[in-house]
Amino acid sequence: MPDFGLEIMSRSDLPAIVARWQREITEAELRHGYLAILNAGDGLHCWRWLLDLRRREELASPSLTTWLDTEFFPLLVGRYPAPVRMAFLISPLRATQMQSATSAATLSTTNHSGQGYQSALFTDEAAAYQWLAE
Repeated sequence: MPDFGLEIMSRSDLPAIVARWQREITEAELRHGYLAILNAGDGLHCWRWLLDLRRREELASPSLTTWLDTEFFPLLVGRYPAPVRMAFLISPLRATQMQSATSAATLSTTNHSGQGYQSALFTDEAAAYQWLAE
């Protein structure tokens, strides 16, 4: 099975799924990676996800934004007993560069619990885990 430049592991102590992109990826790999995370969430009945973006640039194209809004995020509605919580982990340098809406993480970092998910950006992994545990 392709890994899409992505390592997915379970943190049963939280519980949470941790997904770490290991390299630069294509938009198609990003889409497949998000679906792989969703499959892992289904398999583990886990709706808390840490998405580690520190090892790659992730610029959102109009087609990716459309895919997230019309195909991926709607899959989350009512899927689990609670809205999916996505903690996007980014580097401090990247955080200072994210003043524009050019990142899929930035595009999805608002409370969308009525749409099946909540998300937030973090530069500190411990803070991300704390938010996921709430």
